Amino acid sequence: MAGPSRRIWGFELAVVVLGLLAMAQQSMQQSSKRPMHGLIQRINDNGPYFGLVLASDSDEKALLASNVFKTEGEISSVDVAGRKFNVGTINGTNVIYVKTGKGPSINAAATVQILVDLFEPEGIIHIGPAGAVNYSLFIGDVAVPKQVAFTGSWKWLERRAKGGQLVFGEYNKPVRGGNLLGSISFQPTTLYATGKNKTTVFWLPLTSNWLDVASQLKNVELEQCISKNKCLPKAPVMVNDLRVSSSDIYVQNAAYREFICTQFKASTVDRETAAVTLVALSNDVPVIAFRGVSDTAGGSTAYKSYSYLASVNVVKAAVAFIGAVGNSNSSLAVAAY
Repeated sequence: MAGPSRRIWGFELAVVVLGLLAMAQQSMQQSSKRPMHGLIQRINDNGPYFGLVLASDSDEKALLASNVFKTEGEISSVDVAGRKFNVGTINGTNVIYVKTGKGPSINAAATVQILVDLFEPEGIIHIGPAGAVNYSLFIGDVAVPKQVAFTGSWKWLERRAKGGQLVFGEYNKPVRGGNLLGSISFQPTTLYATGKNKTTVFWLPLTSNWLDVASQLKNVELEQCISKNKCLPKAPVMVNDLRVSSSDIYVQNAAYREFICTQFKASTVDRETAAVTLVALSNDVPVIAFRGVSDTAGGSTAYKSYSYLASVNVVKAAVAFIGAVGNSNSSLAVAAY
């Protein structure tokens, strides 16, 4: 019986080996078709990471000039769908940063969804410039929104219809009256979230626990001067618990600026915050935004040349925040909304 048993065992071994070779070949074929998967996995093996989403080239310039972002390991970046995801650390905390790209807010939404799908970040920290529509904010200040609305979704009403929030005739010069543009009403957003029923909302909430962390950042020293002899008349400050307006239409108009502030009690305007927040909430990922005031959205241009301070200061705020939530021994632990 020994002879036949050895032959049977040898046959079974051959079958197993052939099966393993077939699986290896299949794996190699899949890997050759999707070579990015292995690279992404190697990055994630060194995680987890926080996702730092930048809205402008100026933000990246300020981040790199600060020297707080350090690339470590053999993989410093990976390009996906035309976007460069930079892998490294900020003061010892794992971070992947990426720029949203210019243009409509759909670019920001796509960028964040790719970030979430590939790297499963512990949270999203979003930074970028903003226009101040609230007179209490000044160039260089950092706004930390509690709520954000996408104010770029309009329903155009018939010319004689009532109920529109923005009535164009009220802005006629020199006398208010009728206007062929009629009026518009601002539309809410449908929020789809993992494991939850869809809801219709106008104001999107940012992560409450993270807002509590940001409110405790009392010692962030924001820059007042753009050079030795060129300084703002007052030191910039970080302002929490604000409402902000986000839209593909960037505001550079004094009348619309006043309307946004009065109608929605918003303090700043930008293009990306609503899109970034919507994607984060849909994926049940903590999110916070820091927007540096770079202009007055159609108001005074007296300190227009100081706009770079918005990027410098928003980077300072984000770095301080990452230091707080990135410390695993801190009582300011990461928690989802």
